Parts: sequence; C-alpha cells; structure tokens
Amino acid sequence: MSARTTLLSVLAEAASQEQHRMKNAVDQLQQWETTPQFNATLQDIFYDKSVDTNIRWQAIIYLKNGIDKYWRKSAKNAIAAEEKAAIRSRLLTALDEEQKPLATQNAVLISKIARIDFPLEWPDLLNSMLEIVRSSTANESDPRARLVQQRSLYALHLIVKGLISKTLAAGRKQFQQVAPDLFSNVVNIYVRFVDQLFTSNSTNIENLSGYLETSHLALKCLRRVVIHGFPEFSTSEGPVTFFRLALEHLQKFMAFKDSIPEQCAFLVTAVDSHIKLIGKFYLDLMDSHPRQFILTPGAGDVLRFYWELLAGNGNDQHPAPSQTTTIQGLLLIKRILKDPQFNLSEKDPEPVVIQCRHVIENEFMTPETTAKLAEILITKYMRLTEDDLEEWDSNPEGWALEEEADSWKYQVRPCAEKVFMDLLSSRREQLSPLLVQLAGTTAQMSDIFLKDSIYCAIGLGSHDLYGSVDFDSWLNGQLTQDVQNPDPRYRVIRRRIAWMIGNWVNVNISKEGRPAVYTIMLHLLRPEEHLAVRMAAALNLRACIDDWDFEPMTFAPFLERSVHGLRLLMKEVEEADSRMKILNCMSIIVERMEEHIAPYAQQIIELLPPLWQAAASQNLLQSAILVIMTKLVESLKSQSVGLHAMVMPLIRLSVDPSQEAHVYLMEDGFLLWLATLKTAVQVTDEILSLVPAAVALLSEGMDNLKTMLEVLRSYLLLDGARTIQIAGASLFNGISSILGDGLRSEASVAIMQFMDITSIICPLTSTGDLYINSGLLNKVLSIIMAKKETNVVLTQYLCFLARVAVENPGYLANAVNNASQQFHQPGLLGALVDFWMDKFDNVSHPKFRKLHAMGLTSMMRTTDPSILQNLPRMVGIWGDVLNEVNEHGTGDSLVYWRETQDDEDDASEETAEVIRRRELLKRDPVHTTNLAHYVKASLLECERLNGGPEAFRQQWLSKVDPLMLEGLMPLLG
Repeated sequence: MSARTTLLSVLAEAASQEQHRMKNAVDQLQQWETTPQFNATLQDIFYDKSVDTNIRWQAIIYLKNGIDKYWRKSAKNAIAAEEKAAIRSRLLTALDEEQKPLATQNAVLISKIARIDFPLEWPDLLNSMLEIVRSSTANESDPRARLVQQRSLYALHLIVKGLISKTLAAGRKQFQQVAPDLFSNVVNIYVRFVDQLFTSNSTNIENLSGYLETSHLALKCLRRVVIHGFPEFSTSEGPVTFFRLALEHLQKFMAFKDSIPEQCAFLVTAVDSHIKLIGKFYLDLMDSHPRQFILTPGAGDVLRFYWELLAGNGNDQHPAPSQTTTIQGLLLIKRILKDPQFNLSEKDPEPVVIQCRHVIENEFMTPETTAKLAEILITKYMRLTEDDLEEWDSNPEGWALEEEADSWKYQVRPCAEKVFMDLLSSRREQLSPLLVQLAGTTAQMSDIFLKDSIYCAIGLGSHDLYGSVDFDSWLNGQLTQDVQNPDPRYRVIRRRIAWMIGNWVNVNISKEGRPAVYTIMLHLLRPEEHLAVRMAAALNLRACIDDWDFEPMTFAPFLERSVHGLRLLMKEVEEADSRMKILNCMSIIVERMEEHIAPYAQQIIELLPPLWQAAASQNLLQSAILVIMTKLVESLKSQSVGLHAMVMPLIRLSVDPSQEAHVYLMEDGFLLWLATLKTAVQVTDEILSLVPAAVALLSEGMDNLKTMLEVLRSYLLLDGARTIQIAGASLFNGISSILGDGLRSEASVAIMQFMDITSIICPLTSTGDLYINSGLLNKVLSIIMAKKETNVVLTQYLCFLARVAVENPGYLANAVNNASQQFHQPGLLGALVDFWMDKFDNVSHPKFRKLHAMGLTSMMRTTDPSILQNLPRMVGIWGDVLNEVNEHGTGDSLVYWRETQDDEDDASEETAEVIRRRELLKRDPVHTTNLAHYVKASLLECERLNGGPEAFRQQWLSKVDPLMLEGLMPLLG
C-alpha cells in the first residue's frame, strides 16, 4: 500500500463521526506530521477533486496546521526546502475550487506561506497572482474564468492582509515597493465591475451578484493596499484619484440601494457591504494617516458628505443612512476633533499641523458647523426613543446594563455621546454658554426625551462646564423637584439625574451639597421606584462614596437606608453583572465607612451565602463576593472573628489549585486570607489548618511567592511556635529549594526579609535543626561565598546570618565549619567573616547596620585566629555604628523604628497584626540591646577566652591602630 493510500485511509478515519476512530486517526497523523513528504501528500490529496469532500477538508486543515508549525526554517523538524518548493509550485493551481469552504482554506494556506516566503523564497508570487486575475478577467464570459477571478481576488486579499501584518520596518518597506503595481491592477478590476454594475440595465440576478462580489473583493484588497502601501498617499496620483472615486461610488451605492426592486432584496446586503467598506476605508485612512487624510484633495467633500448625512438623516437628496454608516460618520468627526496629530505645539508648531488646523477650522469645523453639530447631537442622536422605552419596560435590568456597557463603537447613541464630549472639550468657549442656556430652558420642558438629552449633555460635559454651571443650586432646586415628580414618564429623567450626579460629584459638588446628593440617591433607591432607576442610583451612589471629598460622618445618617435599599435591590436583580455592580457599591460603602458599618454588617453577610450558591459558574461574581468579604473583615477588625466560619471555607476553596475556579479566585482569596490573619486577635485550629496550603503554594513557584511570604509572616506573628510545629520542615525545605541561581533579586530580598522576622519570632531551639536538615543554611552560605549576587541581595543574606549569630554564635560557627568540610573549603569561617566585613558599608539603614555589627561582634567571642585577625576592622565598625546613633540606655533609638520601604507595614490601620508586630519589635535585640554594653561584654569574653587581658592585648589589641582604640573608648563609656 502506497503512502498516499495509507494517508487517505487515516484521513477517512479522522473524518468519521465515531470518537474512538477519530482519536486513533488523530494520534497517527500527529506521529506522521514530521515525516518527509507528509505535507506534500496532504496537498496532493486536497487538490484531488475525486476524493470525498470530508477527506479533502481534513487534508487541508492538517496541511494548514503543518505550515504553522514547521514551515519556518527555524522551526524544529522544519519541512525540507525541496518539499516546500514543491508545495509552493502547486499552490496557485487550485484557484478553480468550486466549494467555497475549501477554497477559503486554500486561500488562507496561500496567505500563510506568502507571509513567510515573500519576497525571498517566492519573489514572483504577486506577479503570478496578478497575471491569474488579469487572464481570468479577460475571459469573464467563461464560468470557470469567473470562478478563478473571484477565488484569486480573495486569495490576493488575504495575501495583502498577511503582508501588511509584518511589523518590522523591512517588511513594511517591501510591501510599499510592490504596492503601486498591486494598486494599478486591482483598481482597474474594481472600477470595471462597478461601472458595469451602474451602467448595466440587466435585471439578471446572477450578473448583478457577480459584479457586486468581484468589486467587493477588489475593494477589500484596495483598502489595505492604499492605507499601508502609500505612506505619502496624499501626493500619489492614483490613490488620490481613488480617494475621490470612492466618495462618488459611495453616493451611487446609496442611491442604487434605494432602487433595488423587492424581488432582488437580497442584493441590499451586498450593496450595504460596499457602503460599509468604503466607510471603513476612510476611517482606517484617518486612523493611520490623519494628516495625510486632511490634506488629500477631496477630503473636505468626504467630510461634508458624511456631515450632510448626519444633519439630514434622510431627505430627497440622501436616503436615510444605515446605523453603520451613521456611526462611521460620527467616528470620522470624532477623529477630527480628538486626534493628537492635529494638536499644535506652543513652542514649535509644525507647518503641516498648522495647515491641517486651517483646513479643519475653515473648511469643516467652522463656528456655524460646531453649533449645528452640537444641536443635532443633542436633539437627534443622543435622544432616547420610544423603542428604548419599550425595551426598558420589557427588560429593565438588561436595558440598564446595556446603558452602562462600553458600546460606543457599535451603537449610535453612545457614539454620539462620545463625539459630543470631544466637541465640547475642543470648543468649550463657544459651546458652554449655549449649554447653560439650554439647561435654563428645561424647567418647564414637556419633551421628556429632549430634556433627558440636555441633561445627558450637561452630565457628559461636567469637566468642561464646572465653571459655568452652579450645580449645587441646580441640584437643590430644579433637580430635586424633577426627582419628586410622580409622572410615570419622568422615570427617564429620574434615572438621568442619578447618572448626572455620578458624573458631577467628583467635579463640582460642594461638601455642603453632599447630604442633598445622598437624599436624592436614597429616594431613587426606594423599592417602589422603577428597577432601571434604582440600578442607576446604586451605580452612581458608588461614585458619590468613592470620592476624594467623601466624609464618613456626613454619610453616617444615610448608611442604614443605603444598606437596606441595596439589599432589596440585590434580591430583585437576576443578572450576574447587576449583582456584581451592586456588590461593588456595597464594598465601597464598607471600605469607606470602616467601623461604622458594624451595626449593619449582618444584613450584608446574610446576602452572601445564597449569592455564592447562585454564582457557582460565575467566577467574576464569586470574586466580587470575596472582595466584599475582605472589606468586611478589614472594617470589622477584631470583631470579624464571627465571620471566620464563613470565611475559612471560601479561602480554602479559592486557594486550592485542584479547584477549577482557583485560577479566577486566587488573587481575591489571598487578600481575604491576609485580611483574616491580620485582624485575628488569637489563633484558632481552623486558621492554622491552612498553614500547609500556604507552604505548598509558596513552594509552587514565583507567581505566589510574595503573597505567600506575607501570609506565612502573619501566621508566625499569630503563633510562631505552632506554625513551625505544623509545617516548619516543609517551609524551610521549600525556601531552600527556591533559593539559588536564577532567582530574581527582588525575590531573594523578600525571602530573606521573611527569614529575618522568622529569626526574631522563632528561637534556634525550634528552628536550628530545621535550618540544617533542610539545607537552608548551607544554601545561604554557598550563595554568599559564590559572591555572584548584587550587594543589596548579599547584605540581606548576611542579615539572616547576623540574626543567627546574635542568638547563638557557637551554632553558626559549627554550622559553617561543617559546611566547610562538605564544600571542601578549609577556612570557610574566616573567609565568611572577612567577606562580611567587606560588605558592611553596603548596609545603609541604621537598624540593620547595628544588627550586622552585633552579629560580627558575637563572632568575635572566639579563639579562632582567622576571625580575630579582623579585630582592627571590627574596631572601625564599632566606631562607625556607635558614632551614627545616640542610643537610649536600653539600646533603642527612634531611627531604628523607621522601617525600610520594602518591609513597610501600614500602620495607619491599627489592626491586631500591627499591634503584634509593634510588640515583636520591642523584643528585637536591635531595640533591646545597648550596643556599647554589648561590645564591652564581647571584648571581656574575648579576653577571657584568649588568656586574659594582658595576653589578649599583646596578641590581638596591639594590632589595632592606637588612635582608633583611643576614639572607641569614650563611645564605650
């Protein structure tokens, strides 16, 4: 059996509907995919039209995937050059494929290879494609030629799309070199078929469809060729001509669409595609080359055409545009108003920018046009409609969510609002008085939709109108009256007022006006109010509270009603997005009100279990629940112990890697875990039960390292002895495995800061053997003596050794001597002390300079000559440290309490952990040991160990500079 026949049978199995047959076939194909001639054989099968369609489909899919994996020369198991050449030579021979799905995949295949191989390996690609297009166009009466024409144009479109996606400058330059030839050939085809469409009197559906399909494919190709192939297109004759021609065709297509008879109504979609594509051409051109666009002859005509469409929106001259065309017109205007390339530099304005500004301001955005544009945006495009009200009534929750969605690129009203914001921002001086005047006309206005639109404009323009509108007076007068209007249609205005307050509260509502704001919001949160209004009130209440000028005491009288209103609203909404938004509002209230939330915490907590159950597959909602639980725990502080029964299972679920939701809930679960530990007054078995999980997550890798170190530090502060008893061995084994080559400096520093606090909390009697057995101490010594880390990292490692030395210098000396034998490095202890002293001046913080000095001093209590020979340097260190800080009699100093930035704790919140940490630091030897007394005691011990004062003086002190000793004695008292 030949290889082709075998492959055919396996592809047939892969195309079957039986699962086990498919799986076996896929496994076999994956084994073969690196076999020579595999991809060429797949191509051969695909091009054989006598083969079953499903098998051909499998062949092209596997061939396409193989190209992705193995076509590049740098790929592992790359396809041989000879096989690639054979595949390339046949790619353009199958452009007569009748079945469109297969033809599409073939075109995709060609474009993928073209992107990689053009122009070096496939230099004649574009010429060959153009020749195929030209020859098929010349014989368009032949049905096969028409098919080849359309298939080749589609393939050319994908080739161009692939080539312009190259990001390197060389790739862009190559495309720009071939763009003129591409353009001249494709534009001729486009013009030819559009002209045939408009001049033909035929009612032959097939002919009309053919004209439209071919011209559409050519237009798709032209759009990208012009935009990406002509960086200076405004001075290129061909593209400029096409720029003008596209507008002419756009107008003709819109008129042609209106003339299509009912029996050919399906052609409307094809015509709409042309109208939309020409609009995309102008928009993309404005995005890519805004200055070129404005300076192109005929740009004013394009802008005026879209402006007339927007201003008229349907008249005898221009039929009403579709929603897509309306949005394209609005987006074009938005680009003109907002594009930073049109901003003038005050210091050195570019001549081209001055020229563009002149065109924009004198030919298009004149004061008259500006005023008219503002008027039509407010009165026409920003208005709600009766359809909106019907949707509101039928699905108020969905409608409210849609209003909050960021859909301005796809819907007319939100797009018009964005355009209005940019218009007001760029023409503030002209439009502000007009808007203030409009606002004054709304008091007795009967047109609810117009009134809503004006309120919308004032809300959108809050940052531009803050100096023109006295919002406080308006709020206490007209807006308060509008809120209390019981007319059912006024629900539109009530919702808009809630939204408008949310926009203005961060801009220009005084502290004195805040009670009126809260009163209005709570009035709109009443259960008898319409659901969409209540949702707007909840969302914008959040903005009122999450504000720089928010004062908890001002809001305190409104707190109970807020919680009550939000609870009732939560029970009525059904969508996960709605619940998330309400939970976020509650979270902000809890966070900002802090301990004031305590009387109402139970009401919030009662909502959460049923919400969690309902959100079983909605991870974002579950995350929002974890966030509000975290805020409650932080606000209640020591009172949060009553929440532990609910909190601990949530933490366990969210940090368990075996749970599917872990990846979504992990971050928020960590924050809840930390909040629970930091506010816990005392440790419980339930809290300690999660210690092994923290150690396991620490050992998993860098992603959770910093957070897990913080969690474990909180555990040690809660109960260090029980934490070490439960997971000490696995903890230090995990840390030892993490340390070493490749660890980032920040991670090394974080681990050693954790070990620093561990050393203060846990005595060597409980950790000494664990340091040895886990290999941690040896790992630290090897890293230090390798001398490859930065000074910042090395001093952190030495800081840990200083802690150990201060507690038990004999333990450290024995450990280093044992390591010396294991490392086969005699004299390691002396070399360590010598290197330690070398790095002393790299320590900057007074607290840690004292700690290092104490560690080195403790190591001097020895008879080891390799250490005592460093006594002259040690005397210099004593003098430096004692001169730097005037310690209290107990050895403490205010400067020691100024923590380093990396180890800073938020002392602004008096949590139980802040208190624990403060108490711990009071027991820190750095804070409790008088350094002068410590040095004197160490010197006396050194004398005793080395034969008494006289022998010690003759053998070691005599080597110290007398002047240094003379300077040290007063410091020692």
